[in-house]
Amino acid sequence: MMKQAVPRATDSLATPPGPVQKAPALDMASVPTTAPKENPRSDPPTRIFGLQDAPCYYPTAKEWMDPLKYIERIRPDAEKAGICKIVPPEGWKPPFCLDTEVFRFKTRIQRLNSMEGQTRTNLNYLDQLCKFHRQQGHPVFKIPQLDKRPIDLFQLRKEVTARGGYQKVTASKKWAEIGRGLNYTRKQCTSMSNALKNAYLNIIMPYESYLAKHKPTLSATDNSTGSTAGVKREASSDSAMEISQGSLATPAASPPSHHDTPAPPARRSKRIKKELTSYADSTPTSPNTSQSNRLSVEPVPSKAADEAEAEANPKAICELCHEGGHLDRMLICDGCELGHHTFCLNPPLQHIPKTDWYCAKCLINGEDFGFEEGEEYSLSSFQQKCNTFKKEYFEKQGFVDGKAPEDAVEREFWRLVESTFETVEVEYGADLHSSQHGSGFPTSKRDPKNKYSTHPSNLNNIPVLPDSLFRHINSDISGMMVPWLYVGMCFSTFCWHNEDHYTYSINYMHWGETKTWYGIPASDAHQFEETMKQSVPELFEQQPDLLFQLVTMLSPGRLIANGVKVLALDQRPGQVVVTFPQAYHAGFNHGFNFAEAVNFAPPDWCHFGVECAQRYKEHRKHPVFSHDELIMTTALRDTAPATSKWLQDEMIELLERETTQRALALKLCPSIRVIHEGVDRPEEEVQCTHCNSYNYLSQIGCSCTNKVVCSDHVDELCKCAASEHFLRIRYTDDELRQISQRVHATAAAAKAKA
Repeated sequence: MMKQAVPRATDSLATPPGPVQKAPALDMASVPTTAPKENPRSDPPTRIFGLQDAPCYYPTAKEWMDPLKYIERIRPDAEKAGICKIVPPEGWKPPFCLDTEVFRFKTRIQRLNSMEGQTRTNLNYLDQLCKFHRQQGHPVFKIPQLDKRPIDLFQLRKEVTARGGYQKVTASKKWAEIGRGLNYTRKQCTSMSNALKNAYLNIIMPYESYLAKHKPTLSATDNSTGSTAGVKREASSDSAMEISQGSLATPAASPPSHHDTPAPPARRSKRIKKELTSYADSTPTSPNTSQSNRLSVEPVPSKAADEAEAEANPKAICELCHEGGHLDRMLICDGCELGHHTFCLNPPLQHIPKTDWYCAKCLINGEDFGFEEGEEYSLSSFQQKCNTFKKEYFEKQGFVDGKAPEDAVEREFWRLVESTFETVEVEYGADLHSSQHGSGFPTSKRDPKNKYSTHPSNLNNIPVLPDSLFRHINSDISGMMVPWLYVGMCFSTFCWHNEDHYTYSINYMHWGETKTWYGIPASDAHQFEETMKQSVPELFEQQPDLLFQLVTMLSPGRLIANGVKVLALDQRPGQVVVTFPQAYHAGFNHGFNFAEAVNFAPPDWCHFGVECAQRYKEHRKHPVFSHDELIMTTALRDTAPATSKWLQDEMIELLERETTQRALALKLCPSIRVIHEGVDRPEEEVQCTHCNSYNYLSQIGCSCTNKVVCSDHVDELCKCAASEHFLRIRYTDDELRQISQRVHATAAAAKAKA
């Protein structure tokens, strides 16, 4: 039986406790609920980056009664773009069924320039410089200016490194050449060479010397643990205030001169929450930064007490000597919140720091990036925020009442995303569970008499239509089989990603302003990934699984320049967007809107699913469901000839792969015991403890532990002799062959009758 999936990293909502408080109802007359007639852009295209539009389709009412068949028919053409738009037939207008008086949601805070990969790399470096200089006791309050613009310290560092370092650049008198590389000229700024040299010498070089001393040791430690940045903390909303009073923020008593630019406030990198958090627990706590609380605990009188504390509190173990004790000298890092003996540091600290203190690992690697949790809103209160923001923002741009054309909004969005020193903050109500909040569509349970509740194109019904494999999953996987809701505001963003398990997705906009999408077809997915890694290697060094995190943008212009095919489309009320397997997609909202999305998996998805399962295994990413279990369940439950026709190839692939893995296990452990179990186990009991893959058909275990591994990671199980290990199988080889042969025979019989 298929089990409930582990919630995505962005899950952060739960049903609020206590009586429901009603808000003013959303006035549906105040939001767009229909789209104007489609008017394709001119050819050649005028959209930013010269992007071409993804295809748009217009099904008839009859075709829209079978949406998966229709998508299968348009797939050969549409999948070349990765995404497509579908305009439902005229007259298909499901009512919006959420109670807007009781619907409440929490947002994510998005800082636009922190999402763009290369800009974030730049800001990360400034953040590390900030922490380092502040910790050294000589904070840098301003970024030097040259030619009336701040010097790009990260790019300066790259230019100097590319030429062999400070000494070689100075000896070869290449500072002017570096200035030209940063788009400065001597004519514009006569002191260019000296300004760049001093900026490097005073700000960059001390930190680079620190890196050279400490990074090799940390890299060796990270390689042995499989971690790049240690355990990250969930920063509170007070963190920015504390940091902004330090190195790269200008203090009130020291206004910026016309020669220097205050650096952007030090940023709070947030670890994405994995737990469901109730509204009652959402109030941020303020960290205590007093000197007495810099230590993990107060001094204790006995070694036994030290050992007891160390066992109960991981912070009581020093990250350097890996021992407890001396808790009165245990200093807690403000980044990773792990303990460090003051006498183990290099050089040792004689006194407790009066400001934030960061360990060497955090000064070098920083923290994983993710979105912070925002405020709780009703639809009416969020509408007020959205409308006020957009009106005031674009009035400053010269647009009457803030009514900017879509092209202007799109161009301004990318300008802000790529700006290092201009930060705009927006909020996005994303990944809201319809199982908790309700669906915008009519449902059979809530609206049994509404004709749209049973319509096949209702997003609640699509995952379990006859042609979707998800109908063989017995539990509701939130976000995949149960729709998620999205409440957008101007510039709120969904970053580059493809769907879980490379499945299809379908997104319907109920009402509101335009949502712009960018799509990359599966054929260009590998080139996209390579371009991302080459463009922001520092981010991938810090977060190897960055592409799974949905937190990074890279402009279509940069992608196109590197040979990646990118197309775009604009989604408006009542319109549908479909993304195809393995297709990367991203986009942003032009204003207040409400959309709903879900996944589905028709038969042509299967080979993508196998490929994605292997990719998850390589990256040690938790799958949402077991692909092999889904294929086996389909084979046993669905004996229809039409199913057997496509399923026979999937069974051949599964049989060959599984018997090969079993043969490998027997080769590695000739004395291993084989245990045949004819029942399903909970997914946590078939998950490899090393790579996290689900091994539904067979697992390797040992009597010394409840953990299991796949055949690729036998060495990670335990230190026991191979004779203590066992190979536990769900079906014997003969049983698997019989099931495969039965599917093949059904398909052959159907072919003979045709």
